Amino acid sequence: MKRTLPVLAALAAASLATATEPAPAFRDFDVRKEFADNPFTVFTGRGMLLCAGDREKSNAMTIGWGALGTLWGRNDAVTVYVAESRHTKKFLDGATHFTVMAFDKEKQADVLAYMGRHSGRDGDKAAALGLHLAYTANGTPYYEEAQAVYECELMYSAPFEPDGMRDVPKALYADFPAGVHSMYIGRVVRAFRRDDSARVDPIERNKAAMRRFETCINENDLALGRELISEKAAFATPVSPEPLHGAEGYLSVVSLMRASFPDVHWKLEEMVADERTVAVRWTCTGTFTGAAPFAGIQPNGRSFSTSVMNFYAFDEDGKIVSDVAATGIAGILQGIGAGEAAAR
Repeated sequence: MKRTLPVLAALAAASLATATEPAPAFRDFDVRKEFADNPFTVFTGRGMLLCAGDREKSNAMTIGWGALGTLWGRNDAVTVYVAESRHTKKFLDGATHFTVMAFDKEKQADVLAYMGRHSGRDGDKAAALGLHLAYTANGTPYYEEAQAVYECELMYSAPFEPDGMRDVPKALYADFPAGVHSMYIGRVVRAFRRDDSARVDPIERNKAAMRRFETCINENDLALGRELISEKAAFATPVSPEPLHGAEGYLSVVSLMRASFPDVHWKLEEMVADERTVAVRWTCTGTFTGAAPFAGIQPNGRSFSTSVMNFYAFDEDGKIVSDVAATGIAGILQGIGAGEAAAR
């Protein structure tokens, strides 16, 4: 059954979203807005668990070194460090994604102690601890028993160069049998944490999805879009004779919008939700400085700011299947002088 993408969403791309729950007891969250731990002590204070691999084979290890912060224009960077001899290193070297996990107080000490003392070369550490593997939409492994999971897409990796070391690292590696560490820098593409209320609260799940979708459309993040938009969704638009499907189809409309308004931005102002529908009011702004015309008008450098109202329907798996736009396109056309162009 085809779904219709209204004119507003087709031209202004102001909207669609929903979150995928990795497991019934988890809820997604935005690390840039909701991460409460001290980044200077989160690794050394309690340690974290690092996991890499695929659905066929994976390994996890305890890490006490790490860094969180801003790098290469992104404020969701995560850096982990793995020594040459560690069993997990070969999984990281062949991976595109990895996860970093924290556990609750009851499990944290036991899990990290065992994972730190034993090697995956010698047996199944997860089975010994009673942990159960699960996988994200990207196939990245994590454990269902984790309290919080940070899935990262690998951006860069390289070993430390001994020639660049000063006194502190020189002293450490002078007697460090595991070998020199390599750094692995990733960006958080998904974060989710345990919350038993998520099992029975699809309303909060759907609202959390919309907050994640705000990031998706503003960063044109296809990987995130694939998590939020049903593959079965089909959107009829004025820009294509055939329906556009899934995240790729929807974000192609966002790209068309950026061709006219390179700085287009959507800000989520308020929302109301029930179990299957979320109503969202956005503020959409942009400047008509792109190369592409919009609604038959040539770029003229003018700006717009308009209120956009959309209604989103979710399927039972928590994915967007349709949206209905109520307002918004008139504000864009007025801002860029559509009436003046028609008068001339």
